[in-house]
Amino acid sequence: MQKKNKKIIWLAVIAVLLLSAFIGFRIYSNLNAAKQKAAGITKGRVVTVEVMPAFHKNITPVIVLSASLEPIWYSDISPKVDGRIGNLMTDEGQVVSAGQVVASIENNEFAAQVSQAQGIAYATRADLAQARADLARYESLYTQGAISAQQYEAMRTKVASLEGQLRANEGNIGYLETRLGNANVVTPHAGTVTKRYLQTGDYAKAGTAIFNIADLSILVAKATVGENQISQIVLGAPAKVVIDALNGQEFSGVVTKVSPAAIVPAHTFSMEVSLNNAENILRSGMFAKVVINGKEHQQALVVPEASLVLFEDQRTVFVLVGDQVQQRKLKLGYVGDGWAEVLSGLNPGELVVVSGQNITRDGSKVTVTATREAGKI
Repeated sequence: MQKKNKKIIWLAVIAVLLLSAFIGFRIYSNLNAAKQKAAGITKGRVVTVEVMPAFHKNITPVIVLSASLEPIWYSDISPKVDGRIGNLMTDEGQVVSAGQVVASIENNEFAAQVSQAQGIAYATRADLAQARADLARYESLYTQGAISAQQYEAMRTKVASLEGQLRANEGNIGYLETRLGNANVVTPHAGTVTKRYLQTGDYAKAGTAIFNIADLSILVAKATVGENQISQIVLGAPAKVVIDALNGQEFSGVVTKVSPAAIVPAHTFSMEVSLNNAENILRSGMFAKVVINGKEHQQALVVPEASLVLFEDQRTVFVLVGDQVQQRKLKLGYVGDGWAEVLSGLNPGELVVVSGQNITRDGSKVTVTATREAGKI
């Protein structure tokens, strides 16, 4: 029975392999036939084209990056002590100043502890004052020989002990007063309340956020740059930021941060463009498009971007050689603003087909109807 099952499985595998081979052969045959048909259409036909010489030109790469807007500063504001929230002094959307009290924790217990500690300190001061007076009297009696050295030393020890107790009491008062002061929740930075997490009456533990406050006067457009573009980004360079949500409105900014190290494994770099938001038009979280001019490429060899033809996933051009054209694969640099920077594959002055290239094939005979002036597209 097992031998029969194995035989059936092997027959099924062979059938699948034969079917796959047949399908692959038909696909190859169809593609080859299509290529031959395309070649037959253009064979023997003279194509009319326009050409332009490859030439040198100063170009400035334009780098376009996707970004999102974030506040220049934002933080969750939380209490330093545990307790129930007694009062909230602000709410979402309101502007607060640095050092402003934005919430308070119920502090009756803290105030009572401070009063108790102060009362203990008053009593200790009174005992210390009495002990010092007694010590002065004991010192006089000891000098006269009226009391023993043991009695005198006992009084000195009592004074020293009360002085230590007073210092401890005063330190405890300072600690409790600090806790009492910490019942007020203060924002360290001016900004706008963007989020309220808790209500009046909620119990908040130390470190639990009550508000989120952000400085929206300056926003930063945070973007990610590829390692092939990072050399074009210059700290302090001007940048243009386009906000689609505001009907494509443009804002001027400055590159204020470029990461010195790549983010692995993507090998990308983070960068920031700062924007003045004094008019409060921009909103945190908006999507943005950052446009930055890179470093100028002087005397770069260029051809019109429209002359490029995609062939086998590579960008090529047709170059005029006699009365025929030759298809060339190019290594390109920056492509934009209507021009393509040629790094290799083409020489200055060679004539490139700029009209009619989409109906031309490698080796086609052509008739040149016009030779465009270099730089005129």
